[in-house]
Amino acid sequence: MGLTEARARERGIRVRTGTAEIPASARGWIHKAGNDGFIKLVEDAERGVLIGATSAGPAGGEVLGTLVVAVHGQVPVPHLRNMIYAYPTFHRAIEDALRSLADSTLREPSS
Repeated sequence: MGLTEARARERGIRVRTGTAEIPASARGWIHKAGNDGFIKLVEDAERGVLIGATSAGPAGGEVLGTLVVAVHGQVPVPHLRNMIYAYPTFHRAIEDALRSLADSTLREPSS
């Protein structure tokens, strides 16, 4: 939902991205079979808010509501990082994706 990384770059937005694999989350580990999937976050690096997110896999719909609110509400990424995500839910993968986002390099827009 929101912008993909490619669309954001086409619009001249400087982006950072973060990803997390669902099986690596606590709930993914507990769930075992059928836990495939990932979360990808796209941040407007200048404004510090998410402008897009993808949640794919059998648990994708479970976390999408949180990501929709974050993008549409323009919740600052630091606030998202400081939230307490319920344990053990697939939502914990959002926390992992945010950590990945913090470690990612800035990507300049396409020219």
